[in-house]
Amino acid sequence: MKKLKLRIFSIVCFVLVSFPIALESCNNDEKDKFSNNGNLSVLEIKQAKDQWYKQGNINYIMSIQGLTTDTIVNLDLSLYKNDAADKDTKVDVALDTLKLDSLIQAAADNNDTSSPFYKAKQMQSDGYAFSATQMTLMKGQKIGDNFAITIHRNALLQEQTTGDAQGTFILPIQIKNSNSYKINSTLNTVMLIVKLPGIDQTKPDPTTVRQAVDGMQLVWSDEFNTAGAVNSQYWNFEKGFVRNQELQWYQSDNATCDGNGALVITGNKEQVKNPNYVNGSSDWKTNRDYAQYTSSSMTTSGKFSFKYGRILVRAKIPTSAGSWPAIWTLGNWYEWPSCGEIDILESYPSGGVSAIHANTCWGSDTRWSGNWNSVVKPLSYFTAKDPNWASKYHIWRMDWDENVLRIYIDDELVNETNQANTQNGSSGGDGAYQYPFRQAHYILLNLAIGGNAGTPDDSAFPLKYYIDYVRVYQKK
Repeated sequence: MKKLKLRIFSIVCFVLVSFPIALESCNNDEKDKFSNNGNLSVLEIKQAKDQWYKQGNINYIMSIQGLTTDTIVNLDLSLYKNDAADKDTKVDVALDTLKLDSLIQAAADNNDTSSPFYKAKQMQSDGYAFSATQMTLMKGQKIGDNFAITIHRNALLQEQTTGDAQGTFILPIQIKNSNSYKINSTLNTVMLIVKLPGIDQTKPDPTTVRQAVDGMQLVWSDEFNTAGAVNSQYWNFEKGFVRNQELQWYQSDNATCDGNGALVITGNKEQVKNPNYVNGSSDWKTNRDYAQYTSSSMTTSGKFSFKYGRILVRAKIPTSAGSWPAIWTLGNWYEWPSCGEIDILESYPSGGVSAIHANTCWGSDTRWSGNWNSVVKPLSYFTAKDPNWASKYHIWRMDWDENVLRIYIDDELVNETNQANTQNGSSGGDGAYQYPFRQAHYILLNLAIGGNAGTPDDSAFPLKYYIDYVRVYQKK
């Protein structure tokens, strides 16, 4: 097989786009060549000479500015030969995901913040499009027809699920399987790197909801994009003193959509008459004449529940003493804890220090006493990495199937529960010996005060718990 002097030719410096694009040192005459021990196959990029990775992978780095509208960027690649080709040539275009995965993992393992692969992600299929599955160089041509790549900025923005200030997405374009000429195997992958300015982590996400993620379709969501009352078709409100001997009186008035894209649950220090008060009662729900605090607890019970899939909740939580924000689920059937409880988020002190909890709980042999799989991370674990962590939104996620439940914070795995280990004990009536995480669950959002959270810091009131969205995805 003859050897092809192969170049990938990028004319990005000539592309007209409808938004600012930041390119450094864009010199149309500058070229960098890589050869392999005299092998005539050469891969060449003509580009903004922004960064060439030290391991020899060719990286094109492009910064896209702006967040408000979708933008399409067209990049053109071509096969190139110094002399006219003496035969038709076709090469396949694919993604070199294994190489990219190894580079991303190496950058993470070495904490190499200078690497373009540090905290990067591979572009998902809705973030780009190829004009064809092959590139061609026809007999008599020196430069083949353009191969177009379309980058959808808005789709990439929607994938920025972590608290990073900037999102980095990489498309590892690989050419292979030439029908006429040999390809230089060392230099046949181009890492197209797109860096996007981060979504403001202190504010609601301005991008539109993604209809599909990781092979799953959106089946339910509340984006809280209105102003005023929450959607009563989606949510119920708990009322009064409800659980855990907490201090707050739950009422619907404390939960509103702020008109800026967020649900706000407010914890107030205010006195509310307990209509269920009974003088001399030993029941904590009825022996207090007044509640000294108010808040809200919302549930989808009877209105929406789901079995398996992914739930995403983007939220900004209060962390002062006495506050206990939560995102959790309960099973539709059986009494607690045989119904099963999944605490995607709880925030209250542990061992005397503020902490973030992720738990699952199921029935034991003793009624109203559960078996727990709990993970507790001190708040300092997060603030050591980002001192402003508590002032930002974060994404709490639960992935759930018939075998395992996994809870994540900003894509970091914090709790894993194997379904095989969650069979209820002998108590709980009809729930005895059932597997509570193999039934549908409904969603709860609440801000408790006191109880496990301890004595409230009255100077911190009013407490504000912001929820940007709740989204549920499932495989169809």
